Amino acid sequence: MSKPRQIIAATAAVALLVGGGAAALAAGGDTTVTVSPPTQLTAGQKAPFDAPGVKAIRQGKAIPRGYVLVGQKVQYKIGAKTAGAALKFSCPNGKVLKTFGITGKAGFLALRDYPDHHQTDIISYPPPNTKDASGTVYAVCR
Repeated sequence: MSKPRQIIAATAAVALLVGGGAAALAAGGDTTVTVSPPTQLTAGQKAPFDAPGVKAIRQGKAIPRGYVLVGQKVQYKIGAKTAGAALKFSCPNGKVLKTFGITGKAGFLALRDYPDHHQTDIISYPPPNTKDASGTVYAVCR
């Protein structure tokens, strides 16, 4: 995706979060979003997902040497129809981002091109039409 298209997509997503939020709050009540501190899965531990674009990370297989998966669990208790959380991911020990993966019911939107950067910000959001959702967003670092 080109840079202008990413900017337009990110702007539209933020507009939906902000613009739709006021009407949704009035109709549905409060929403609680809880983000847990980052955790890491390292070499030898089992990968919880297939990493798009990184053939070395496959669900149920051992994470290869040189890779670290940095995860943040996000829990939603939905009252409003629109809510999300901004998350910052940083790779440890000079490693850089390669891709992202998820487990459970958490979606995300990357706000910029992140491959080969040390850190980035994303927006996490729950699936539509759900009252409670929980999932973990992982950054694949190498």
